[in-house]
Amino acid sequence: MAGQLSLLRVAGAIRAARPALGRVGLATLANGFDYKPGQTLHGFIVQRVQRVPEFDLSAIQLKHDKTGADYLHVAKQDTNNVFNVAFHTPVTDSTGVPHILEHVTLCGSKRYPVRDPFFKMLNRSMATFMNAMTGNDYTMYPFSTENPIDFKNLMDVYMDSTFEPQLRYLDFKQEGWRLEHEDPKNPQSPLIFKGVVYNEMKGALSDLGNLFHTRSQQHLYPNSTYGYNSGGDPDSITNLTHEQLLAFHANHYHPSNARFFTYGSFPLHEHLKAIDERISKFAPLDLEPPADVPLLNGPKSIRLTCPPDPVGEPGKQTKIAVSFLTNKDVDVFESFAVRVLTSLLLDGAAAPMYEALIESKIGTDFAVTTGYNSHTRITNVSFGVQGIKKEDEATVENKIMDVLRTAAQTGFDPERIETVIHQTELGLKHRKANFGMMLGQQVVSHWVHGGDPLEFLQVTEHIARLREEIVKPGFFESRIEKYFLNNKHRLTFVMEPDEKYNDALNLNEKERLNEKIAALSETEKKRIYEEGLKLAESQEGKQDISCLPTLTVNDIAKHGKSYPTENTVLAGTPVQWRKTATNGVSYVSLKKDVSTMPPELVKYLPLYTNALAALGTAKRSLPVLDEAVRKYTGGIGADILASSTPQCLTELNAALLWSSNCLDKNIGNMYDLLHEIIAAASWQELERLQTVVLTSASDANQGIVQSGHRYAMKAAAAGLTKSGALLETLSGLTQVGFLGGLARNGVADVEQISTTLKEISEAVLRSEAATRAAVNAVPETCNVHAEKMGGLLEGLKWTNGVAPQAQPGKESAPTFGKQFFALPIAVNFTAKSYLGVPYTHADGPALQLLSSLMTHNFLHREIREKGGAYGGGASYSPLEGTMSLFSYRDPPTGLDNTLSTYKKAVQWAANATRELGQRELDEAKLSVFQNVDAPKSASDEVCAMDNAEEGGR
Repeated sequence: MAGQLSLLRVAGAIRAARPALGRVGLATLANGFDYKPGQTLHGFIVQRVQRVPEFDLSAIQLKHDKTGADYLHVAKQDTNNVFNVAFHTPVTDSTGVPHILEHVTLCGSKRYPVRDPFFKMLNRSMATFMNAMTGNDYTMYPFSTENPIDFKNLMDVYMDSTFEPQLRYLDFKQEGWRLEHEDPKNPQSPLIFKGVVYNEMKGALSDLGNLFHTRSQQHLYPNSTYGYNSGGDPDSITNLTHEQLLAFHANHYHPSNARFFTYGSFPLHEHLKAIDERISKFAPLDLEPPADVPLLNGPKSIRLTCPPDPVGEPGKQTKIAVSFLTNKDVDVFESFAVRVLTSLLLDGAAAPMYEALIESKIGTDFAVTTGYNSHTRITNVSFGVQGIKKEDEATVENKIMDVLRTAAQTGFDPERIETVIHQTELGLKHRKANFGMMLGQQVVSHWVHGGDPLEFLQVTEHIARLREEIVKPGFFESRIEKYFLNNKHRLTFVMEPDEKYNDALNLNEKERLNEKIAALSETEKKRIYEEGLKLAESQEGKQDISCLPTLTVNDIAKHGKSYPTENTVLAGTPVQWRKTATNGVSYVSLKKDVSTMPPELVKYLPLYTNALAALGTAKRSLPVLDEAVRKYTGGIGADILASSTPQCLTELNAALLWSSNCLDKNIGNMYDLLHEIIAAASWQELERLQTVVLTSASDANQGIVQSGHRYAMKAAAAGLTKSGALLETLSGLTQVGFLGGLARNGVADVEQISTTLKEISEAVLRSEAATRAAVNAVPETCNVHAEKMGGLLEGLKWTNGVAPQAQPGKESAPTFGKQFFALPIAVNFTAKSYLGVPYTHADGPALQLLSSLMTHNFLHREIREKGGAYGGGASYSPLEGTMSLFSYRDPPTGLDNTLSTYKKAVQWAANATRELGQRELDEAKLSVFQNVDAPKSASDEVCAMDNAEEGGR
């Protein structure tokens, strides 16, 4: 399922595409060709052309003459080219038919009749992104690559997969759901539910945040496509038939229902020719207009239950949100205005909703639905909080409405409005490597709802209009009245824990299973057994994949990309400079070695990084400080880096990293704020610190179900190296449990926490350990940066100390064992880790290639296709020197099989040369080069400084 992005987040990606698009109807130059409205090119008619000369960007909208397929091309001299084909796929039930279809279309097609061309292409390509996604009422198939041969290969596979898939019955069974014997080869073993999407959605709905969001939306939009779960609810997935899947494809995966999007520097006429050859064989299809979205008749309250949070505070696990249906998605400016209004109410320590719901500590964090949600035809705004007492529900609802009433009466400080607009404008400036991909994904939901994709791009015009409108009295106040205070289309949604929730869920699955089995005849039981054998035979059989296109090592550059830097010394500290075009944004970072910090302080480092900019300072209170940070910077953040040293797995690199960015006109303010926050944080603000503890614990806990395989790998690798142990302490389940314990103890521990964080701060400030700095900016500003950076380093009294060396007798020996973490979720995440070699060891590259070979040639088949997990593979961490085998959203019945598969994987690897040849080795190289050659955002082109991996938030 695709995550949901916001228009402002797309604005943040539109750095160079500041789309103040020119007048409609002007000819423009795009990829070397002139395009004019009315012109016909390879079966497509040019509808409109718009130009952004200051950023060398052109947008060309076309329509296919025969089928009516819509097309948008954004021409930009960007090497990271994008293709996306999307379909409007509304649903009338929760069987997950568009989600399962998304999977099955990628299981073989007319031209590429192999079992899984999508996964086979992952290591036959240099794609910088490659996926398929199911949204609320749309399905999209995007990829990006910098290689023109690769682009043609992938576009051909994607179009063949979507328009002419095989949609085989056994693929539907594998990817969707099936009844099958637990051991497919033993007809006496029990029949159970299996299927990749079935297990994926069991896992997705085990995530408390996902469950709350899904159920809230279903009740906010009853009797519409949004009242169902497009991803599928497990109890409905088992009602879907193969015939229904085929019919859904025939009705929705048609050029007349398609939106094509391309972006980048590759020639548009080549894209048009390739697409026309694919779709011109289709006759046009008469599409039914999208159904209206029924609105709630009046205020509505819904109460549901959920599993308890195993690391949450007992008695404070209720969640509540008040949601309002707002404007139509196709009204782009109104969406922009309501989004800004929502930011004024919610974002930052000075926001009234933050003060009322978070700073008051009535709850631990905002509810996951909180904010402006624009991926439905009728948008919505939600205000909510989680981690509250059941008896506080009415208080929360009253607080929300009180904030809205007050805001309608008093409006907002002009400085605060300007701060929110500044954040939007700064977001436009960032030069993002994935700009085209984000744009292509963002435009789809607006487009399928009948919106104008070119108007959607005009973010700077909307900013200009907003500035004109807000000078008129009551601009935001009238919208508060309209959308919140006088809006009867309102839902109050409450979810509270029930200790018996998972038992009821399991009983429901058992009853559904028994009902299905009871209805089977002996003939049908025999057929199920035979189909299980056929599927297993298909999964185990060797495939001829020679029909699939592929890059070769000779098709890629001999040398990787380089980002030249310069090195100087300021105030005794080495500073690395990346002087390049940054679109008027400066990026800075500071790094301080903390390898020798006492262990009793280390576990508090994530809390230190979270709290650093979430408290006031000796100079300013938090609301004043936070507004200054938002007004002058893109944020000030801190993180923790940890890895083994490149030469030795028993030695440790660990550092704190502070970073920020700003418009070039605000460089001085940014450095002043960095100094103030690092040197003068007000650790004695106990009330605010308690809020930080609660939100940190809540944030840490929410990542478990989404990234459970990462937690499993960290736990498995923790005993192998010092850095592995540190990473587990900083960002593994150990840290989740530690923060949960602090949150549960609450006020009792806050003074001790304050003392500890102050001790960390003082230790960092007086430390003589190694310091590094980095700046990424346009050359014209580097003199200003040198002056301000030097002043910052002198003010902090930091110099380039010596990195601590490993002390004799302190080296850690690997430990080997097993761990089990019991969590109330419907799936498993497993991992098994092995000790490898240091980064500089000659065997390091071979182990990295081996991880790719194991993933694509053994583990994917055994864990996903045969085992039914959503994913599985091998991952080698060069700096950690560890190889981890993992599974993601593994069905509970597959645990023993997965663990035994890990053993088999090692045996397979020992004999891999018997099965694999030069082709597989070249494919593994391509998969490694994908990461090496991936394009970078401007902020990542300089990295302070030496090798380390993230270990913090």
